[in-house]
Amino acid sequence: MSQMTMNYATKEGFCTRRVIDYYVERARGGIGLIFVEGTFFTPEGRGYVNQLGVTSQDHVEKLKPLTDAVHRLENGVKIFLQIHHAGGRASSKVTGLQPVAPSAIPPYPGAETPKALNRDEVRRLIDAHVEAAERARGAGFDGVDIHCAHGYLVPAFFSPLTNQRQDEYGGDLSGRTRFLLDIIRGIKTRLGKAYPLTIKISGDEYIEGGLHTEQMAEIARLAQEEGIDGLTVSAGTVGGKKIEDLSQAHKVLRTLPMMTEPCSLVPIAAEIKKSLRIPVITVGRIHQPEMAESILSRGQADLIAIGRQLLADPYFPQKVFEGREEEIRPCIACNEGCYKRIFLQADILCSVNSELGREGETAVTKSPHPKRVMVVGAGPAGLEAAHRAWERGHEVTLVEKEGSLGGQLNLASLPPGRKEIGRFTRYLLSRLGRTSVNLITGKEATSSLVQGLRPQAVVLTAGARPRVQEIEGLPRDRGLTAWDILARSEIPEGSYLIVGAGLVGCETADHLSERGRPVTLVEILPEIAQGSDADTRSYFGLRFRQKCVTVHTQAEVVRVEGRKARIRQNQNEIIVEADFMVFAVGAQPHDALDAELASLGIPIIKAGDCVKPRRLLDAVREGFDAGSTI
Repeated sequence: MSQMTMNYATKEGFCTRRVIDYYVERARGGIGLIFVEGTFFTPEGRGYVNQLGVTSQDHVEKLKPLTDAVHRLENGVKIFLQIHHAGGRASSKVTGLQPVAPSAIPPYPGAETPKALNRDEVRRLIDAHVEAAERARGAGFDGVDIHCAHGYLVPAFFSPLTNQRQDEYGGDLSGRTRFLLDIIRGIKTRLGKAYPLTIKISGDEYIEGGLHTEQMAEIARLAQEEGIDGLTVSAGTVGGKKIEDLSQAHKVLRTLPMMTEPCSLVPIAAEIKKSLRIPVITVGRIHQPEMAESILSRGQADLIAIGRQLLADPYFPQKVFEGREEEIRPCIACNEGCYKRIFLQADILCSVNSELGREGETAVTKSPHPKRVMVVGAGPAGLEAAHRAWERGHEVTLVEKEGSLGGQLNLASLPPGRKEIGRFTRYLLSRLGRTSVNLITGKEATSSLVQGLRPQAVVLTAGARPRVQEIEGLPRDRGLTAWDILARSEIPEGSYLIVGAGLVGCETADHLSERGRPVTLVEILPEIAQGSDADTRSYFGLRFRQKCVTVHTQAEVVRVEGRKARIRQNQNEIIVEADFMVFAVGAQPHDALDAELASLGIPIIKAGDCVKPRRLLDAVREGFDAGSTI
C-alpha cells in the first residue's frame, strides 16, 4: 500500500481512532506492507492541516495503538512510517512559519519564497530526520520510508533548479545528494543496519531542466551504497510542465487521473531497477491484478505499490487471492474525493467507496425489524441504497423507469478518457446480480405501483433532468442538451456551440470534437471546468488546443439570428456560426414524485440528484446512508 495523505489526524498531528480504523481495514484486506502516509517531524515541514506528526514522544504514544492494532491481526502485515518534510512546498498558512529550502527559490510560480537553510540548519534537519526515524521505531513501526519525491525538501536538494548552494550540499550531483546520504547514514548508525529503511523518488521529474531517469538512477545507486533497503519509483514534480503531448498524458497530468494510461510509470522503475541490487517498488494506477502480475513476471519491479485502488476497495488483495476479481470495487481515478480534496486541505473521501474514513462506523448490522423497502431510480444512488438495504436484511424492490440500469453513469462513461466510469457501473450491476433484490425496469414509479407493492419505506433516487436556457431566436429543433448528444450513437453533421463549460460541457465538447465536429464553448465564468481538480482542467485545455475547440470565457449567448449566435464578452460582441446549440448548464432535481408519494403516508428518504444535482461521490454516499438508515 503506497503512501497517501489522508488528513484524518488532529490539528496537532495526533493519530486518531479514524486513522487506526482506516489502516487496520487495509491490513485485514490482505495487503503485505503498508506505507503509512507522509508524517511531519518539524513544525515548518508540515504540509497539511490534519497531517500525522511524529515530532514528540506524545506523537509516539498516539501512534503506538496503530501499530499494535495492525500487529494484533497476526497475519504477517508489516507497517512502515514515511517521514516527510514539505520544504519549499509548505505554506505559512498551514504552519505559521516561512517555508525552508536549500535555496531561496519558490518551487513553482506563485509559491512562497522559502528561507534558504544555512549549514547549521541543514545539519539540524539531518538530525531531525534521524530522530523521527527513531521515534517511528519506538512507536512500533517495522521500518521507515523517507519522502524524496515530488519537489519536497529532500528532492529540492537534488535539483539544480532549486539548489544553488555553494557549500558541500550544493554544486554537482554528488554535493546535491549529500543531504539525503547524510540522513541515511545517520539513521543506519542510530537504528542499526537491520532496521529497514526505504526511500521514495521521482524517477523522472517531467519538467524543463528537471532530473531525468539516468540522474535519478545515479542518486538511487548512491543511496543503495549508503544502506537503503529498497525504493519506490514514482515520477513528476511541481513546476513548469515540459510537454503538451497527450499521447503521454501522465507527463502532464501528474495526479494520474482516469485520462492517463494505467502502469505508465512502470518503465521508469524498470530502467532504474537495472542498476540496483535492492528491491524496487513500482506505483501508478496499477489497479487490476493482471497488471500487477504482468509487471512482476517481466521483472520490471520487485513489488507492486497500490494506492487509490485500496481506497476504493481495501479487500482488493484478498479478493484476488480468493479468485473473486468480479467483486473488486474499482478505482475510477476520478480524483474527486482524494487529490481534489487534499489540495483543499480537506479529509479524503472516495467517489465509489462511502465507507472510506468511516470504517469504524459502517459495519453491516442486520435490522431488528426488516421492512419492505422500495427504491425508486437505479442510478448510482439507487443501486447503492438498494444493496445496502438488502445487506441489512430488508426485502428490497428497485424500480427503474428506463430499460437499463446505471442512470447518468451510462452517459458519463462515453466521452474520451472517461471509460473507467463504465467499470464502476459494471461493478454495481454485478453486485446487484448477487442479491435477491426484486428488480422492476421499464415502469414509472406511480402512486398506483407504490400502493400495489405496499412498501413500508421508500428511498427516492429519481435523479435529475438537464436544464435548458431560453435564448432569443433559437429554433426548438436546433437546441439540444449535453445529455441528448452523449446518448446518441449517431451525431448529426454540422457545427456546435455549447453553452456552459463546466465538467459536463467540457466532456461534451471533447466528445464532439473527437468525432470531427467543429465546437465552440461559451462559459460565463472566468475558467472552464470549474470545480474540477487542476489536472482535469489542464487536460481539457490541452485537448481543446489539440482539437481546435474555440473557448470563450466570461461570455454569454445573447440571441440567435439564423445560424449566427451573438455572444457578449465583457463589452465586446462576438458572432459565432453554428448549426446546433447544446446546453450544459446544470440539472434540476426530478422531484415530481415527492408530493404524490408523501400523500400515501409512507416514510420517504431522498438521496442523490433528486435532492440536489452534484457529483458521483455525493450520490453514492447518500444512497449508502439511505440504505443504512432504514
